[in-house]
Amino acid sequence: MPAITVVIAEEEKERRATCQRILAAERGIRVIGEAGTAAETLAAARLTPRILIVDDKLALGRGFVLPIFRRASPNTRVIVLTGQSAAPALLDALAHGAHGVLNRRLLRALLGKAIRRVAAGESWVPRKIIPMVVESLRSLPASEISP
Repeated sequence: MPAITVVIAEEEKERRATCQRILAAERGIRVIGEAGTAAETLAAARLTPRILIVDDKLALGRGFVLPIFRRASPNTRVIVLTGQSAAPALLDALAHGAHGVLNRRLLRALLGKAIRRVAAGESWVPRKIIPMVVESLRSLPASEISP
């Protein structure tokens, strides 16, 4: 089975290096690129990684790269790294195309597992926001969520 290809887009160089070290020890996962800015992240779309690991500040903050990256590389699945546990920020990431959200404090314990699950087509979200996701869907008109 081919390796899961990953691009790490993180503004902080040390955190990019931490992700690199963690993933270097993970069998079946290969980092094919890194980005530290919005422009570098968007340029990495040409690599068509299976997974984009992206800092929440890059994804939804300055530059708002998540929706643009998803249009440029629609088959890439996205995990947003966040330091926030506030549900609105997590819901915002999911609403803009993220397939998963992972708290930075849990990188060492969960990064490899999150990548494998998201690459397999699953979502990776904290359990505590699932009721909020369901409630958000309930508030939408049926015409907006029907296939």
